[in-house]
Amino acid sequence: QRRYAAVERVLFVWAKLNKGVRYVQGMNEIVATLYFVLANDSNEEWACEAEADTYFLFNTLMVEMRDIFVPDLDHADTGIQGRISSMIALLSLHDPEVRCHLDDCGIDGSFYSIRWLTTLLSREFILPDTIRLWDSMFASTHKDNFMRYVCVTMVILMREELLRSDFGTCLRLLQAFPPTDVDRLLEASRALWIYESQITLACHKGGISLNQALQTIAPPPSIIFAYGLPGGVALSREERMKQAGKDSIAAAKEKAADAKDSAKSFFGSAKQAWGQWKDGLQTEGRQSPHDKYRRSKTTDF
Repeated sequence: QRRYAAVERVLFVWAKLNKGVRYVQGMNEIVATLYFVLANDSNEEWACEAEADTYFLFNTLMVEMRDIFVPDLDHADTGIQGRISSMIALLSLHDPEVRCHLDDCGIDGSFYSIRWLTTLLSREFILPDTIRLWDSMFASTHKDNFMRYVCVTMVILMREELLRSDFGTCLRLLQAFPPTDVDRLLEASRALWIYESQITLACHKGGISLNQALQTIAPPPSIIFAYGLPGGVALSREERMKQAGKDSIAAAKEKAADAKDSAKSFFGSAKQAWGQWKDGLQTEGRQSPHDKYRRSKTTDF
């Protein structure tokens, strides 16, 4: 109860001093995590000042991310919708297949990323993993960019499950992120940022095409997916031709299988019709002359 009261006081005082923002759901997750770390400091003298230190850190953090909580700034670049759009654009660049699949399923980025961004992912991981994640975030010189790449990497980590799932399953995966190795997640997101920076620099400064840059610059080994390529590895011209040939053969086999199924269906229907016609002839042959005469008279009428 004492710790709950401390968190409540921090939020109350901050909301009173920042009337343009006030309290918004999600702030409590940030304050609670900060207070937990500071209150459990091994130095008891410092731990006694956890409440004041939490307020100072939270206020410093809000200077950078307060626009997320201001409704009038939702569609600005620093607002919540602007940051979601920036994150989705990054996902489209590096994994367009997943982005298109989520669009086809009717899943908007706001369905899951609002909570990710407003709570700094504190609700997606257990507390020790959240603290590990925040260590890297606070060490980053650009926290918005850090969050953007981490969030995109989280989606890419689940790409196989997402691609074979429907609306409900995709939404459950995205709103309840499965347990993962946070160190691997951080390494993959950092590698993605480094690789993208190298590719962008080569294209802009070197004057080469994106395809040339991808074939020239080797991706870091920890990359999962980049520029729509597994591991960010671009295929050579020969490999692309081989892959195109394999895809053509696979498509031809699929069409042949469909044609075979259609032929089986057609001949099956024809055989059934022939059997019915034959049965009709046999039935007619077994009728007596009197029945045939009566039938012909009825038909003539």
